[in-house]
Amino acid sequence: MGGFFDSKPSDAHVVWRSGRGDGGKKKFDFEYLELWAAHFGVDYEEWERVDHERGDEPRVQRVCVFRWGEAGGQEISLGGESWTMGAEERPRTFLEIDEAGLVRLKGWTAETTLDVDELVLDGTTLRLRTASGARKTLDLATLASKPDRTTV
Repeated sequence: MGGFFDSKPSDAHVVWRSGRGDGGKKKFDFEYLELWAAHFGVDYEEWERVDHERGDEPRVQRVCVFRWGEAGGQEISLGGESWTMGAEERPRTFLEIDEAGLVRLKGWTAETTLDVDELVLDGTTLRLRTASGARKTLDLATLASKPDRTTV
């Protein structure tokens, strides 16, 4: 946590704006996000890539992967047994934050990019406030558990 001025609004904040109003600079505590992820068994990764929806230059991405899935590959069967060759494990549901505070969120049925002014971790709940003032609440269990396709 920083000094008396410009410090985190609470220990649970990962993204926040310093100063008053929307003119303040975005601040981050990715170390806390990584500790939170480890505590709740969420995979935390950092990588650098270009996301053309958010910019043309590579940006460092901090990612919490809630569920992994496989993509690609070829199914081979022999003697009643099956294998998948060349399958690649990819994030299925995740929260990705870049160094500008833009969040890419992929759930089970939708993917969106949000300009986030505030991200607070409240136990297993992620609370976001976007630059437009919208508030979103996400639950870790919902993001990590595969939805039951038999229910309507």
